[in-house]
Amino acid sequence: MKLYSSSFISVILAFMVLIGYNNQSVEVVDNPNIPNFKSILKEDKTNVSTSIKIEIFENFTCKKCTEFTFNTLPKIKNLAKEADDIELRLYYIPDTTNELYYKSALSLKCASDQGKFWDMHFKMHKNKKELNKKSFFQFAKELELKAKAIDECIKEEVHKINIEKDLQYVLEKKITIWPSIIINEYRLIGNQPFENIERIIEQIRKNRRTSGSNVIKPGSI
Repeated sequence: MKLYSSSFISVILAFMVLIGYNNQSVEVVDNPNIPNFKSILKEDKTNVSTSIKIEIFENFTCKKCTEFTFNTLPKIKNLAKEADDIELRLYYIPDTTNELYYKSALSLKCASDQGKFWDMHFKMHKNKKELNKKSFFQFAKELELKAKAIDECIKEEVHKINIEKDLQYVLEKKITIWPSIIINEYRLIGNQPFENIERIIEQIRKNRRTSGSNVIKPGSI
């Protein structure tokens, strides 16, 4: 199954070299040009200029990503549910040369159409060692989704363009380590504990209360 041109794949893979999961640094990045949030945890009721946007980048081939999903992501989701100023989006970036992982990306977006993005995401991480072409249909049934609709959505590659946009966005952000988290103008590298994420969010809020700024000064966290 040819998913993309060889030149497109080579560009993707060139930027996706896995380097040093133990790097826990925080670095300043340019304010991200965030695309339309389709997998946000809740409706955006905040002003774009004052919202805190958390973007998580990961895939299923990454052991640290699974650890992050089980240990840290639930806390981030709870925080986003309780806060009015936080938007959360997760980007699952598949290996486009692997048909199974490409289908896993399609299944996530198809599940999102039925309001079960996060449930499907968790189930795929939990069962990633047993993933096969029939898994997504079975997962859909277990999650009480319209399994046939999910199956057709995957076969017809309904969200192919959206996956290509995600891949392009990752290239623009120069994400090379999984998982990675961008919180407004800051980037967290590797499997970060929730405390580091919470600390940045609180500092952003503090800065806004005291100076009206949404920028964390280097060295202030």
